[in-house]
Amino acid sequence: MALVEANAEIFGLQRPWERVREEMTDAQIREFYAFVADLWPVGSDPKEIMPSPDSSLRALYLGENEPELMLQNVFRFCLYADQIVVVNPFDNPNVVAEKFNPLYHPGEWRLQTIRLVFHLALLAPWVEAGLVVLVPDPGDFDRELRVKTWDLAKERLKGRTPSKGDIESSVMRHRAKQTLLLSPQRYLESKAREIFPHMSEQEVHKVLEDVERERERDLFLPKSTLDRMPGQMMAARTGANLEMGMYMCQATGAFPYTNLKFRWEEILGARNDLSSTAQLWSPLTNAFQQLKFRFLDKVDSQFACSVRRDGRLEGFRSYLRKLWTTVDGEPDASKAEGLARDFRDELTQAFNEAKAEWATIDRDLLKWGVPTLTSASVSAASAIATGNLSLDIAAAGFVVGGVAELVQSRLKRRAFRQKVPMSIFVDLDNK
Repeated sequence: MALVEANAEIFGLQRPWERVREEMTDAQIREFYAFVADLWPVGSDPKEIMPSPDSSLRALYLGENEPELMLQNVFRFCLYADQIVVVNPFDNPNVVAEKFNPLYHPGEWRLQTIRLVFHLALLAPWVEAGLVVLVPDPGDFDRELRVKTWDLAKERLKGRTPSKGDIESSVMRHRAKQTLLLSPQRYLESKAREIFPHMSEQEVHKVLEDVERERERDLFLPKSTLDRMPGQMMAARTGANLEMGMYMCQATGAFPYTNLKFRWEEILGARNDLSSTAQLWSPLTNAFQQLKFRFLDKVDSQFACSVRRDGRLEGFRSYLRKLWTTVDGEPDASKAEGLARDFRDELTQAFNEAKAEWATIDRDLLKWGVPTLTSASVSAASAIATGNLSLDIAAAGFVVGGVAELVQSRLKRRAFRQKVPMSIFVDLDNK
């Protein structure tokens, strides 16, 4: 919460966003990262930073940690969970080499910080309401832990490479293309003539006008061009790798959820099912996959948070909370099959009640005028996304080799979860 407040105070977020973006100074950037460095020094105890396990339905987001995507997935899924844990979307200067450190080279972090300030501003109402918890990567404070999770991941991913689809769907691909819009006009003009040598003067002029309009529409690009600023840092994040993600799930009492197909495949690869019990929960998981769920989309952060604070969909969260508590309790294998059938039957009622609640949410969307991230209006229909919740319950849990030992040795708790029994993939129809 202190971080969100510092973000608002340092950058003057009471002003229009265009002014915040254009008037951001090196001194402000340095001040913000100095606050981060003071807030989380290297000697911090990760146990004190992460929330302790409790009876709530807590989810750890393991998807692209960018304002374009991450916040929309917080908006969407927070209606189906009590609390979402998000790994901080910024670097801690205490663990960044001086050559790249924002405390020493704040001007090189301007583009990255513009995104971060917007990102935190959108998250603010969720953090204030306690619905989202921002936590640092535990590896920031425990170098040995970080290296061990890297080594475990390296061994697990040996011989694997990202697919073409993974690369093309990444927000970093879009970010790289958008950053090219900051090229100086003379460079863009020369490239246009080089690529299209027969282009007329009028056509070249139109290309430059189109680039200028595109740049002005982009929330994260300043008016300045790249030739007027130092080289810029660009960082991409997906929360944590699978090993660190499972460590955090076990430490916080959370289950992982993602909207990234490659990460979902990684999670499913960590299923530690025993052959005799592997299919016990399939009646329930198959029933989930047949249902179409609704999610808020492209709406203002304050509006989406108000829907959650008003207690909407509490019945369905209660159903999921009961399910999580049951599977977390590691029920006897002889009882699991019956429990799976009971939960499948309860799912129908809980889902139908949720559909009825969405009807009232639809009416509120019309009443509110559907404010969006950019304060422009969209139709109520376009403010709703549909898709599937692929819930997976592994009879013997999701286990990544070596992680349980790391939890036990570092958290030093008498009781801790040695496996993560549930995970969810949010698969939307309209990408």
